[in-house]
Amino acid sequence: MCTASTPRLVSSDRAVGAWLLGVSGAVFGMVVLGGVTRLTRSGLSMVDWKPQGSLLPSTEEDWTREFEKYKAFPEYKKVNHGMELNEFKNIYFMEWAHRMWGRGLGIVFGLPCVYFVARGSIKKLPGMGGILGGLFALGGFQGLVGWWMVKSGLEEQQDSYKEPRVSPYRLTAHLSMALALYSGLLWSGLTALNPNLIPDPSSALLKARTRLNVGLFIVGFTFLSGAFVAGNDAGRAYNDWPFYAGNWFPKEIWDAKLGYRNFFENTGTVQFDHRTLAYITIITVFSLWLNRSGLPKHAVAGHNAMVAAVALQASLGISTLMLFVPTTLGALHQAGALTLWSTLVYTQHAQKYLRLIK
Repeated sequence: MCTASTPRLVSSDRAVGAWLLGVSGAVFGMVVLGGVTRLTRSGLSMVDWKPQGSLLPSTEEDWTREFEKYKAFPEYKKVNHGMELNEFKNIYFMEWAHRMWGRGLGIVFGLPCVYFVARGSIKKLPGMGGILGGLFALGGFQGLVGWWMVKSGLEEQQDSYKEPRVSPYRLTAHLSMALALYSGLLWSGLTALNPNLIPDPSSALLKARTRLNVGLFIVGFTFLSGAFVAGNDAGRAYNDWPFYAGNWFPKEIWDAKLGYRNFFENTGTVQFDHRTLAYITIITVFSLWLNRSGLPKHAVAGHNAMVAAVALQASLGISTLMLFVPTTLGALHQAGALTLWSTLVYTQHAQKYLRLIK
């Protein structure tokens, strides 16, 4: 019931909401495609960066020119020496598609945004203008961070036996920004899409939101720990479960020379951390689900979705590990992580707003 002390009704616009959710879906796809480029070792095939993007090479001469550029860098010399031009075309196309997808996102976000601003739709949504401006800036900066990440894999390694790969720190920064962008779009889209929303200050929902904030932190931390697994190619080590090469702990879990960097660069430590966080995530999600009683039906539906998503994600994680990270399962595991995160964001949104029925 609405009283004088109740905060004012939050405006909505279904067209704006559908647009923002559509863009969030495109970001979801781009994150998964980024995972595929890493799993197929495509990410270092384009050795230069043009902010405006570029067309795919159209002639054999153009392809040969790009291939010769690639041959001058460490990945070709140490990993793909002897690669044929047709093989190069496959990995180049994958990276090109990932980059152009990002530039396409700028268009599908920017042009409709201009239209909705001109129509006055954004002005009707409290605070939405500032949020959209921040998301647009974040998306543009994400492109720079992506190139900064790729550059780390193009540099000559001090260790001549080490395979070229991007810095796990830069990979994590890139993925963190993608997660922030996706979350902002998803939350804003849910707010704009749903009519008759009003912030609900009830004590039961405040407690539920506090619990779920803890869940969001744990799931987000687990998600980003996966970036260090990817950055160190740690998923291809210790491919038995629940053991580590037959032991309860990796033998190489601590290298005194690395110190605190074990948590970010030691293959054994990185995988152990990610597995442990995954177990904590499962326990956390089930604990949240057990405390769903008395919540609005939208929030209860969200909790049910969270449990389904975490069960699926755990199955994907174990299968991906034990099958030595096949590309399809690896991509599905990354998609599963984003899906789980999405269920938590949706549930928190459902717990923040009370939906009024006219």
